[in-house]
Amino acid sequence: MRGVLERCERSGLSLAEFARRERMSVNTLAWWRHRLRRTGVTARERAAERAAGFRELVLDAPSSAGAIAEVVLRSGRILRVPLADVDAEVVRVLVRALEEPC
Repeated sequence: MRGVLERCERSGLSLAEFARRERMSVNTLAWWRHRLRRTGVTARERAAERAAGFRELVLDAPSSAGAIAEVVLRSGRILRVPLADVDAEVVRVLVRALEEPC
């Protein structure tokens, strides 16, 4: 979410406008912005996170029908994956393919 919020800041849009454009909940974005500001994460930690590979995905409600995971790639592309019957290997292949230069 930190990367999503950084994109929001760079976009120059309000939180509500960005959320609408990205088809996200403005309340979710606001909550994460508050949480991340409170944690005081350093720029070095943010850079290390961006350089890392896959990270653990923790779901609040994994059984929600129609739930979608959003993966923001280094390129800025967004991969949205339905969580029903998701296969981690398929996601890895998709991410690798999308991150390769054209």
